[in-house]
Amino acid sequence: MRNDYEDILNEQDMRLFIAFLVICCVGCTRSSRYAFTLKGDLDGMKYGKAFLIAPGDSAKILYTAEIDGGKFEIKGELDEPGSYILKVNRRQFYFFMDGKNMEVTGDYSKLGNRSVKGSPANDLNEEYDKIAQEQFYTVRNALINEYKEALDAGQQKLADEKMTEALKAEEIQYRLTKEFVEKYPDNMFSAYIADNVKGESHEKGKALYDLLSERNKSSYYGRLLKKHTDELAVSALGVPCPNFMATDESGNKVSLDSQKGNILILDFWASWCGPCRQEMKNLREQYAEFKDQGVRIMSISLDDSVEKWKKACEEEQIPWISVRDDNGWSKSEIRKLFGIQAIPFIVLLDKDGNIVAKNIRRNSLREKIVELLQK
Repeated sequence: MRNDYEDILNEQDMRLFIAFLVICCVGCTRSSRYAFTLKGDLDGMKYGKAFLIAPGDSAKILYTAEIDGGKFEIKGELDEPGSYILKVNRRQFYFFMDGKNMEVTGDYSKLGNRSVKGSPANDLNEEYDKIAQEQFYTVRNALINEYKEALDAGQQKLADEKMTEALKAEEIQYRLTKEFVEKYPDNMFSAYIADNVKGESHEKGKALYDLLSERNKSSYYGRLLKKHTDELAVSALGVPCPNFMATDESGNKVSLDSQKGNILILDFWASWCGPCRQEMKNLREQYAEFKDQGVRIMSISLDDSVEKWKKACEEEQIPWISVRDDNGWSKSEIRKLFGIQAIPFIVLLDKDGNIVAKNIRRNSLREKIVELLQK
């Protein structure tokens, strides 16, 4: 039989238990924040201030430290590891912060992200850059230079071949990135570079995301990769191309759906984009070759200025459907649908309006068109 004394004890026990839970929760909350120490020991300067700044438009100063004899120390907590800005007097740079104890050393005049030690993501970034320079950038840049030389010499066929090779070289960077993510699935840099290299491809984004560790998937860059990849699902290969409306030179609204029933090339461009104007010459050749076989082209301008777009249309004498996104480049919902980060950008649709290829140009585009016509 229970008595009052037992009830009092039980109430006290319950209060102690609740207090214990509160302490645990507070402890969990505190430990979930990212605690760090960032020390500086720089040559070539003695005094001033060091600022740790949040990235983005806000540029909010998070921490400040006095510099004495070239040395400073910033100690604190952040919501989570990520990319931040370190400003030392007039010099500033982005760097990855994911280490508990980090150091900034070296010559003040050469201050940069490579001056930071103790950040696993920053270290991996440096390793990746070295390999990418050797295996990708050197190859691609050489091909682009050869393309420009052929173009200047009036050798259009050779120029097309070099540009096709340069575009295919992008796969080298993807394979390199995939190898890195597989090898370092828990490193924050893996999530960061995966989001950058996936480009406009839902397929690449998903493949890279799936390689990340569960912890890295929940990191800032892991969440960003998933968000961007999910957004690209509406324009993934094999799915029906989402409909959109744009305005032609006469002011009439034109829908993508109105063009169904033909193999359709969507050419995203702008008057200010030199490579876009050059790409139109190649499209002109393909249009002449395939227009009688049911291949159509729709050029979608992302110009902010209606006048500049119309002037460029007049200069180019575009023989196919030419429209403009009323929202221009920065506010374009059409651009976001396809995840377009740079132009020229070409999308190929089959007769049913399904997406067959994205970001495809030159000889690769022609090969895909021939493949569709043979089906």
